[in-house]
Amino acid sequence: MNILQQGGLMMWPLLILSIASFAVVAERFVIFTTRRFPTTDNLRDLFTLARNGDKEAALELVENDAPTYLPLFKILFSDSPEKEKGQELQVAGESLLFSLSRRLDFLSTVVATAPLIGLLGTVFGMIEAFSRLSASNNVDITMLAGGIWQALLTTAAGLCITIPTLLAHGWFCRQHEKTAYAMQRASNAFLEQEL
Repeated sequence: MNILQQGGLMMWPLLILSIASFAVVAERFVIFTTRRFPTTDNLRDLFTLARNGDKEAALELVENDAPTYLPLFKILFSDSPEKEKGQELQVAGESLLFSLSRRLDFLSTVVATAPLIGLLGTVFGMIEAFSRLSASNNVDITMLAGGIWQALLTTAAGLCITIPTLLAHGWFCRQHEKTAYAMQRASNAFLEQEL
């Protein structure tokens, strides 16, 4: 609590941003690590079952291994015409990918604003330090150094929020891209009977 008070007013928005960012990173980490798309070997088994007429067993495997993607595989294994199936797959795939990308824009906002809030806190701190220095009849370098030290706390806090959030955001975006690619590849492979 002492650092929050020493850093000044802008430490409070940074504290709120850090808590919100941590919550979103934790939630997205759970989502991305538990909602894995089936591996190539699993897909091969699923597609073999579906092509051999045992679509129920294939869907049961999906439900056990990757339940998030069950709607996609229900469409993929349906008896709908190819054109209709392609459109339904696109809509379902976009919906799933949208759910995976939820709150990533918030993390981008945190990455952009946390260092700016920290910098603003530093500017306020420097203004206060120089204001105290100019109001004082006795010029004391320790007064200036103490003010600068306090001012830099907010910049450090902003960077401490930004760096891990940026790394997490990058990892989440990569996982999102990999999932999108895997979904597209799997649907194409099944429709073109490559796997």
